[in-house]
Amino acid sequence: MKINKKAIKQLFKEFTLMLKGFGLINGTIVAIDGTKIKANSAKNKHYNENIIKEKLGYYEAKIEEYINDVLRTTDDESMKQKINDKIGSYQERIKKLNAIKEELKEQGKKQICLTDSDAKSMKNNGKFEVCFNVQAVVDNKNKLIVDFEVVNDVNDQGQLSNMFKKAKEVFEDQKVTALADTGYFNISEIIEVVDEQTEILIKPQKGKQQKVENGFDKLSFKYDQIKDVFICPMGYCLNFKWNGKQNGKEIKRYTCVNYNECGKKELCTSAKGGRSIIRYKDEEIIDQVTENTIRKDHIYKKRGSIIEHLFGTIKRHFGYTYFLTRGLESVNSEVSLICLAYNFKRLINIIGVKELIRKFRGGIAPFLHASYDILLFLSKIKQKYFHLYKFIINC
Repeated sequence: MKINKKAIKQLFKEFTLMLKGFGLINGTIVAIDGTKIKANSAKNKHYNENIIKEKLGYYEAKIEEYINDVLRTTDDESMKQKINDKIGSYQERIKKLNAIKEELKEQGKKQICLTDSDAKSMKNNGKFEVCFNVQAVVDNKNKLIVDFEVVNDVNDQGQLSNMFKKAKEVFEDQKVTALADTGYFNISEIIEVVDEQTEILIKPQKGKQQKVENGFDKLSFKYDQIKDVFICPMGYCLNFKWNGKQNGKEIKRYTCVNYNECGKKELCTSAKGGRSIIRYKDEEIIDQVTENTIRKDHIYKKRGSIIEHLFGTIKRHFGYTYFLTRGLESVNSEVSLICLAYNFKRLINIIGVKELIRKFRGGIAPFLHASYDILLFLSKIKQKYFHLYKFIINC
């Protein structure tokens, strides 16, 4: 697979275009989602600041314990030597940990995995594991994968524009409605994506639980576009104060001056100068997206049924709960094979073998030739990839 990464990825793209040519995907509605899959890495090879601090504390305590043992052992020279060897072993471990700590500091990283430097610790099924984040776009018509990408972002907030652009590469010059869950809600990402041919349905993230319960989260503040002020739940105005930038986007900040009069300051904010709210330059787009999502809730509710079963099939039916390769490039090639197998099986289930053969004979010989080359390659690679090969040829 090392020398065929580009060919495998290209095969998946060609297969997707073939599905479009067959009319099996149309891009009217697509869903975007992601899942975490464990990396090919031992858990004890992953380090961050807290792990290093904890291990250093443990090793230093053990050294102190062994030093006390040496002081108590006065006659047995062989025992002293064993204890000194253990002390030397722990000192060597401390030296390695300090080297890793220094490397993290120099590279400006918060964590590092020694087995696979591209993998990161992520929250997966309620616990932290060294994983990769598999992103996918699925078409609503027949639940086929349009495109995918493996990233090492620990959450989905920066992936909306990236994945939607991949969908637009397949469905050029046509209107596409994209559905995404709350994990993708990122104002700058949404603003970047939405245009005349793009509709995003996504629910905003809830504010801090305490503020939501108290009724003072940002969604409870109404924006008056004519007066250019925010109105708080108590009816007081938050007036415009200054312009600025946040994450490269222009923003406006609004602040409250009546925080000592309303009697609800403790529920609203802990800031001494009263509550502040920021608004992005194009945040009216976010308002429109939110209103549109509420109005088209019957469409938005389809999101789970469009895409979530994909990850269940890959993990439970295919048995892919961890990766076999290392490094983002290799893992992306591996997922190309997984997604190709998934789409191939779906294709057979949708149109049947006889109809597929008829379509192949109808003028897509180049694709058939490329498929044969890749399947021949898969049959020659190591046994650990054989189940992928079997999925594809037995469809």
